[in-house]
Amino acid sequence: MDSSHSFRARSFLPTLLMCTSALFATQASAVGELQKIQSSGKFRIGFSTNTPGLVEQQNSKITGFAVELLSLLAQEIKVKGVTWIKVNSPDQLVKNMRAGSLDAIFDVRLPPQLNDVGRSPPFTCTGGVLLSRPGGPEFEEDIEGKSVAVATNSPYFYYVRNLPFQKKVNVFANADQALLAFVSGSIDTLVLDRFDAVKMYNRAGASKLQISPPLWNQNIQLLTPGTARRDSDLEAALSVAFTKLRTNGTYAKLSKKYFAQDVSCEGWR
Repeated sequence: MDSSHSFRARSFLPTLLMCTSALFATQASAVGELQKIQSSGKFRIGFSTNTPGLVEQQNSKITGFAVELLSLLAQEIKVKGVTWIKVNSPDQLVKNMRAGSLDAIFDVRLPPQLNDVGRSPPFTCTGGVLLSRPGGPEFEEDIEGKSVAVATNSPYFYYVRNLPFQKKVNVFANADQALLAFVSGSIDTLVLDRFDAVKMYNRAGASKLQISPPLWNQNIQLLTPGTARRDSDLEAALSVAFTKLRTNGTYAKLSKKYFAQDVSCEGWR
């Protein structure tokens, strides 16, 4: 062999070994999350927002659709138990997961632009909806010329304000005040979060209220350490387990228990 070729080969070998080692280390990290959680026996999930029916804390007890669903998913992926941990803010949730004190995070207010995390299948979807009386506004175009109640500085406030037609926007300090104005009869429709609307609808019934399809969909899913590529053993196991619960009817049964309807993303379209 030519000595120059031999020298280049020897010079390239350490670089190749370093790159290969780094690749194996990355892959080991990516596929080790499930084994780590299984070994610890606890799946530590963080949340920051009380969302009626979905996940909420009352005193020391944490309950809701997501809580039961994640317990069933944990059984499917052979993890002994789930520990829910409430954190002050969505930003802190992300920091805690990156620091290793949480195995995953579940919250309706997580920034959608996060791209350095793994994502489970969407467990459910939320988004703004119109809560009206029967026969009232049901779609975006129905708001034209109507009076609309919305809480200030909410995503719904900016949505309604920017609609390109005339309407009367009634702005309130919070969602409770907006709801009170709607119930009083002086407002045609109320724009609010889907889960809040479902809770009110289930209490009042179809004879008094109607809920529109989502004005937009926001996936609610479990975020895990890693990358946006779906190549970790944890994400793969959760995906298989979730599909099983959807297929065998467990998901639908649990959904109706908490919301009296199908809250899957497909169910809300």
